[in-house]
Amino acid sequence: MRRLMAGLACWLVQPAYVLVELLVAAGASAAYSLRDDTVSALGMAACSPGHAGSVLEVCSPGHGLINAAFVAFGLLRAGGAALLRPTLRGGTWGAVAVWLWAASGLAAAAVGLAPVDEQPGWHVVAALPVFVLQPLAVLATAGALRRSVVVPSGVWISGGVIAAVTLTAAAAFGARLGGPTWVGALERAALWPAYVWLGVVALALLGASRSETVANV
Repeated sequence: MRRLMAGLACWLVQPAYVLVELLVAAGASAAYSLRDDTVSALGMAACSPGHAGSVLEVCSPGHGLINAAFVAFGLLRAGGAALLRPTLRGGTWGAVAVWLWAASGLAAAAVGLAPVDEQPGWHVVAALPVFVLQPLAVLATAGALRRSVVVPSGVWISGGVIAAVTLTAAAAFGARLGGPTWVGALERAALWPAYVWLGVVALALLGASRSETVANV
């Protein structure tokens, strides 16, 4: 039970990452645009353009906070997946989901340790896998939940939809990366839905666990 609750806590807090990012963005210079500028620009210690081709410099006083958030939330995603492996069940799907969340979570954590203005090469190496592994992790988790029959069907169905949306947005983000607009919006469409969905999954698993406990009393 302690393992279950720890894993659920790791995933329940994931939607809070979006709030942290919005808070840091609100504190950035007026030149920063959620629509046009990358998330990585918020982690820059020095004032620099927010995306390729931009001439407007972005200053992010909260760069330390967002980089810490990359590390903390990434590790929590990975750790939560490992702790929830027995609960996810789903055979191969569950095992694949755990490995994908672990890999994507560790990659996301590495992004926070390699800010784009200080270590651009390592930053790209760490960030790119997230855009592929995370949607696949959502898809595998949805597959595991479907086979375990422990949560309402709407949870795993929404997971399939989110996996498709985030993977499509990731591809569009990659294609648009050198463009002047919509880079930030596409990047967030590729990442944010998965964090919110993990919170939903954790709530569903918590409800299923309580129902099972009551049934066994």
